[in-house]
Amino acid sequence: MIKARLIRFLFALHRWMGATLGLLMLLWCITGVVMIWNPYPATTLGDRDYRVEGLAPIISPDRIALPAIPDAATLSYARIEMLAGRPVMSVAWSTGAERASGLYDLATAAKIDQISEADALGVARTYLQRHKLAGQPTLTKLMERDEFVVAGYFNNSRPFYEVPLNDPEQTVLYISSKTGEVSQRTTASLRVWSWLGAIPHWLYFTELRRNTPLWQQVIIWTSLAGCFLTMLGVFVGLRQFRRRHSTGKFASPYRGAKFWHHMIGLVFGVLVLTFSFSGFTSMQPWGWLESGPAAGEAADRYAGKPITWAEARPAFEAQAIALRTVSRERSLVTFTQIEGRPWFIWQSADGSRRRIDANGQPAPFDDAARQRAADLLASDKGPPRFVLMTSADEYYYPGASSSDLPVVRVESSDDTRFYLDPDTGSLRFIADDGAKGFRIWHMALHTFDFLTSPLREILLVLAMLGVTAVCGLGAWMGVKKLARGGKLDNIPKDEKPAA
Repeated sequence: MIKARLIRFLFALHRWMGATLGLLMLLWCITGVVMIWNPYPATTLGDRDYRVEGLAPIISPDRIALPAIPDAATLSYARIEMLAGRPVMSVAWSTGAERASGLYDLATAAKIDQISEADALGVARTYLQRHKLAGQPTLTKLMERDEFVVAGYFNNSRPFYEVPLNDPEQTVLYISSKTGEVSQRTTASLRVWSWLGAIPHWLYFTELRRNTPLWQQVIIWTSLAGCFLTMLGVFVGLRQFRRRHSTGKFASPYRGAKFWHHMIGLVFGVLVLTFSFSGFTSMQPWGWLESGPAAGEAADRYAGKPITWAEARPAFEAQAIALRTVSRERSLVTFTQIEGRPWFIWQSADGSRRRIDANGQPAPFDDAARQRAADLLASDKGPPRFVLMTSADEYYYPGASSSDLPVVRVESSDDTRFYLDPDTGSLRFIADDGAKGFRIWHMALHTFDFLTSPLREILLVLAMLGVTAVCGLGAWMGVKKLARGGKLDNIPKDEKPAA
């Protein structure tokens, strides 16, 4: 009697969870199909960096005026670029536990407290000119966030000037009022497909996503609820698909939509569970699948002792001189440190990069530098190995967060892999146990990225069609039941658990 009541309750629980959660799972299915071909907007898409392409070449003043930063302050970030016709330096530093940052005019050393509307329009005009677009920018408003700049990684750049370019693609730039950086770029097409894909799929609705802890918990617990609902459905489906005394054959007791939900669910139920579970792992819940401390320690060894402003100032002066004397066009200069020494990455609009040393001279990341990097990054349990990788491997591949090729791969004896930019030596990606687990439990299961195109897209679409059918039929039946005012204990005859 107790067993029968328990099974009856599980059947009813599956039906009513499907009625309430099924619509959200259906939304995830439909928007997931859209996202196969339409990513969320960003200033870098594919092999193009739209922001750097939209920067004017750096014109260094005859005499550079560096900002007044305490000599003992340690640098954490710095870059030089043009802003509305003048060279500027964006820099961040720390003095003890205190952190500070600022934007400075390199001709006068004056701090720029806020980007003006005129500056924002100047940035937009330069962007149009560099991209060879026909249009006339108009500044609409100064805003904090919307669905395209709601994520936490935009926080240091808020608020934004929203600037439509009025070009053929109806591009809108989000220009930071703090740094003048083009922080986000959307087009009419990207906006439409984002509202049909990434925004509802990730639940990137402004009022929810702005509260990051709440948003994370919503994703985690709705994904877990989807996993439980799916496992419950598989249990119900298998139990009901049993030999019938009347015919002696295995068959479903259902008819109509319930029959198709039963049959398709038996075939695609595992995939529904796969997508739900891998969506759950995308949040790296409770620290699971995050990189361990060893990866950070290796990165710190590679960076070396923090560089003070007193040590870095002559290197910045040398960059200014080099920028005046080198004829090659450079749109962005970024400070980095490797082996406790200052280096500078010169980047042009065409994407080419060049490493420059503290004296303003080219310093290629050659084999000798690569071997030193391997010695610093790899553990001391065995000889480090490095190789110039020209094709993808199982952890560094197209579709991953960092996938530009070629790349220098360093392997330690504990099988941690470090991927370095072959031109600059910058650390692109670390594949430790956490990253490898994320690659398996999220990326592979959620996107089928272990397959190559077009096989990946074909199988993913077929899987999504089956999963969508399961969720759609379940949600439709649940909504119909609710519309009729169904009760929890009202189980039709054809849904009674098989004996």
